[in-house]
Amino acid sequence: MKYGIAVGLWMVALGACQVATLPRVVDGREERSTSELFDRGSLSVMTRGLSGGRHLEQVLEGPLAEEPVRATELLDALRQEDVLTRARKLAEEIQYARPHLIGLQQVTQVRRQSPGDAIFGGTRPAEAPHLDVLPVLLGELEARGLHYREVARVRNADVEVPLLTSGAPTFDDVRLTDFDVILARADVEVKEARAGNYVARREVRRLGQEPVALPRGWVSVAAKVEGRKYRFVSTHLEPAPDEQGLRVQVAQVGELIGRLRGESLPVVLVGDFNTPANLGLMGAPTYRELLLAGYVDVWTHRPGSTRPVEAELPLAMPERLDLVLVRQPVAPGPRRMGPVLAYGVGGTLEERLGPWKPELSGVVARLRM
Repeated sequence: MKYGIAVGLWMVALGACQVATLPRVVDGREERSTSELFDRGSLSVMTRGLSGGRHLEQVLEGPLAEEPVRATELLDALRQEDVLTRARKLAEEIQYARPHLIGLQQVTQVRRQSPGDAIFGGTRPAEAPHLDVLPVLLGELEARGLHYREVARVRNADVEVPLLTSGAPTFDDVRLTDFDVILARADVEVKEARAGNYVARREVRRLGQEPVALPRGWVSVAAKVEGRKYRFVSTHLEPAPDEQGLRVQVAQVGELIGRLRGESLPVVLVGDFNTPANLGLMGAPTYRELLLAGYVDVWTHRPGSTRPVEAELPLAMPERLDLVLVRQPVAPGPRRMGPVLAYGVGGTLEERLGPWKPELSGVVARLRM
């Protein structure tokens, strides 16, 4: 509670000092027609979670004796038919949007070892492939005549736990590895792929066991689209349901902002930021830090979104956690961003084109910078 109060007071004080220093963003809708979004020169991007919201923490947290049962439940939720269903759904979203670049978070790879040795303290890693969503997705895209390729990835958490396979009991090992991945359309020129994990990370502590680190990371490429160059970055920040998560998340976004501070190309930053964006400048600390660092949330620059960002969503509405942000290089004169088309993905057609819904797990944006 003391931490929350301190954060709130810090935000109010800092806001009074720094609001005036925010970069002036000129709304290009006054000067450019929205039809320009469909002319050559516009950039289309997508950010999307792939695993359906399942987290490794769900397996690791709780009584250690129940860990094999929780692992079995998670694996059941990631069964093969669900992988195919998710891949087809995402392929449909990509077919509709045709983004130049896609940032994928929670790309889960599952490997298995049978019989397992983890329950007896063994350390041999599981290597046999069991489930992998990404190859299925790329196959679905190719079948639709959509040519995308993986151009960068970062490995985040990599955890192996025992898996209960029968009431005897017998055990396998299941290894769950989390990645962030960037896909590029075939006509997009990509180079300078970079990736890294944040120093700030969460650790899950279990009685009688070594702490398990759950790193998160970022991945980026320099991309050339319609003759223009961009630095495209995708990330997945730590959830912040409590003070510990918030501390880690704020530290992570500070690392990311610092790493991108010297970037000379226009930056397009996408991902699952796990920070509510509907409260604007005086809201969640992580989102606030991004705004103060000169990033513009493109959702607030769609046609019709003329209200201030603080009024973008009523307080009772679900938060926007998946974001597309842009930052122009420092240059004389005001920074300009042209018209923006943005909508949510992950739900039904009505949900994607209507108000924000909690089922949504991504954003598509088409913009001019």
